Formats: sequence, C-alpha cells, structure tokens
Amino acid sequence: MHERLIRTLQIIDKHLGKNEKWFQYPEQKAESFNAEIESWDKEFSLRAAKFEAVMDELEKIME
Repeated sequence: MHERLIRTLQIIDKHLGKNEKWFQYPEQKAESFNAEIESWDKEFSLRAAKFEAVMDELEKIME
C-alpha cells in the first residue's frame, strides 16, 4: 500500500510538471509575439515618418 501511494504521488508530480510546462507556453509565445510586434511597429513608424516628410515637401512645393 505504501509503495502504491508513493507511485501515485510520483505520477501526480509528473503530471503537475507537464501542466506547468503548458502554462508557461502561452507566456513564452506572448513574449515572442510582443517582440515581433515591437519590431514591426518600429519599421512602420520609420516608414510613416518618411512618408510624412515627403508629403510635407509636396505641400510646400504646391504652395
């Protein structure tokens, strides 16, 4: 009986470890997604700034 209890507790511990791994997975994905979004945002902001500069120059030319 004692051995069976130990075995059951080992199985529970194993499954809790697996659950913890799966709980961490979305957090890791969110971190990589946020890094990707920040990179995209920087690139977009640079392009938008360049576009605005061109539009400002065109506006000056048209005046």
